[in-house]
Amino acid sequence: MAKLKLGDRIVDADLIIFDKDGTLIDFVWLWAQKTLRGVERLVKEVKGTPALRTALLHSLGYNEEAELFDMGAPTATAAMHKLYTIAAAVLYQNGFTWLDAEEHVSRTYAAEMAKTVTEDMLKPTGDLPRLFKALHDAGVEIAVITSDNAATAEATLKLLELTDYVEIIIGGDSEHPEKPSPDAIRYVCQHYGVDPLRTVMVGDTVTDMEMGRRAGVGCRLGVLTGASSRDELAAHADVILDSVNQIEVVQP
Repeated sequence: MAKLKLGDRIVDADLIIFDKDGTLIDFVWLWAQKTLRGVERLVKEVKGTPALRTALLHSLGYNEEAELFDMGAPTATAAMHKLYTIAAAVLYQNGFTWLDAEEHVSRTYAAEMAKTVTEDMLKPTGDLPRLFKALHDAGVEIAVITSDNAATAEATLKLLELTDYVEIIIGGDSEHPEKPSPDAIRYVCQHYGVDPLRTVMVGDTVTDMEMGRRAGVGCRLGVLTGASSRDELAAHADVILDSVNQIEVVQP
């Protein structure tokens, strides 16, 4: 049994589940690079116009001028396969057949988005090895549930030097229904034999918090390093912190 200090709240926890993008790493820094590269490849292959490029970025939720994502947009919340469908739909709306649109997206945008991340693409939101070691040493189990593909998430955790602490990584391409379905959390709790009431769900979106609510976790912890503002999280999170770096183990 461990006690975690989350701001001014003390929580008993045997399991902590983290979202990945916007929670453990800077969301915009990673996904702006991936999105722009994927869209550029797609537009170049189909000999598209600047208007097509703009339409793709808009539909995926990226404002290139402001260098920001609309944090309610698909790239911030949806599983990868849904982003591919959106990109194909934009091509379809611009005169391509559906089969051709899907083929172009698979060969370019999807291929780019599926590339393994590199260290220069990652900006951790805190001293993650210190935090994960402290949790592990206190006997707290650690899992990651993300909308990204599981293989990409695993590669990311390896670059962050966290794989020794995380046994379960569930991605948007897993057999479990996507967020905000509670099934992934329930699976993790069952695997470790931990009551959801002794579980903390940590994320940067309302979707993460809703997943935690549906699973009946003991604490929903929202962080301000990603997709949502304090006001957006306030009605859905039990605790809001600036970052995961503020999580403290106070009783091993």
